[in-house]
Amino acid sequence: MRKKIPVAIASVLKPVDDSRMLHKLGFSMRETNKYHLNIIGFSSKKTPKIKNIRFIEIFSKSRMHPARILVSFPFLFHLFRIKPLLLIVTTFELLPAGMLGKWLLGYRLIYDVQENYRKNIRYNHSLPALIRPMAEALVWIAETTTRPFVDAHLLAEACYLREMPELKRALVLENKAVQPLGQVPPFKLARPTAPKLLITGTITEAYGTLDAVRWFSKLAELLPGARLEILGHCPLRGFAEQLRHEASSHPQIHLHLSANPVPGSWIEQRIQDADVLLLPYRLLPSIAAKIPTKLYEGIAQQKPLLISCNPVWKALMDSYPAGMEVDFLDRLDIAETWQRFTSMEFYQQPPGNEVSWEEEKKRFLAFLDTL
Repeated sequence: MRKKIPVAIASVLKPVDDSRMLHKLGFSMRETNKYHLNIIGFSSKKTPKIKNIRFIEIFSKSRMHPARILVSFPFLFHLFRIKPLLLIVTTFELLPAGMLGKWLLGYRLIYDVQENYRKNIRYNHSLPALIRPMAEALVWIAETTTRPFVDAHLLAEACYLREMPELKRALVLENKAVQPLGQVPPFKLARPTAPKLLITGTITEAYGTLDAVRWFSKLAELLPGARLEILGHCPLRGFAEQLRHEASSHPQIHLHLSANPVPGSWIEQRIQDADVLLLPYRLLPSIAAKIPTKLYEGIAQQKPLLISCNPVWKALMDSYPAGMEVDFLDRLDIAETWQRFTSMEFYQQPPGNEVSWEEEKKRFLAFLDTL
């Protein structure tokens, strides 16, 4: 029997059971029965036990904790224990250690580009203003100095081909849905006067969460039975406090905010239970050209969607139709907006492979065979 190829997939702030690392890249590779998988990342609330996959937690502090500077040392230690033939790094900060390990161990190195980190730092304001230039410079140094030693790149967004033309041997693998595709007949909103609305994922100001809270507070004046749940990873303590203050006077708003990443199973269950999924992203230069993972997941589960105005997102949504665009800053026409939304018949066309990870998986596995 042929010996399995040892592989490591690594992050710092993504939990070991992260959707892309485990459910997309990891499970896709496991299906081939060719790889022995090691997932390295942030401590999970409940580390899974999955046959033929080893989970290694190298960080459990807050994202701004000083210990994060030293995380490359335990990462390298585990690489020498695993001795992988392939390493997939999913964050810029592990690239220098990954490059060093390549020199010493001789593995193939893939950089899974999940974000345009420099754009995020510049436009999302997720870091204090004083340290943004230094943080952007550190990302540039890590990505530029290690680029000659990276064998291939995976891109989580098609727009990264335009934004990062310098990347060699790049394959776009969009963050499409791993959930089974819904097969529900066309329907209208079941509870138009008492809907359960949901915002989930990463909870930040750049993703429009506060705009949606204020929009919902006006909707709740029209629909006293409506409810908004916000569940997710809120990395900025100050913004979490701002949300709590804003929601404190609205009993219909229920917050479940975590300083650490939230298990994907929790999010998936909340999406299933919701009547409407809100995607209130601000159209920043770091966001506008991307296709949100939650858009794919919401369509796959046939959830009615209210999303910020963006022609790319609208084109994908309208083909079913899955929902409608909303200006979350316009709180004057909410009654008319809600009337149009509740009159829609959703998913006259069922979702297909265009939102499913299945096609991405085939291309990923074929790409690995070329390395």
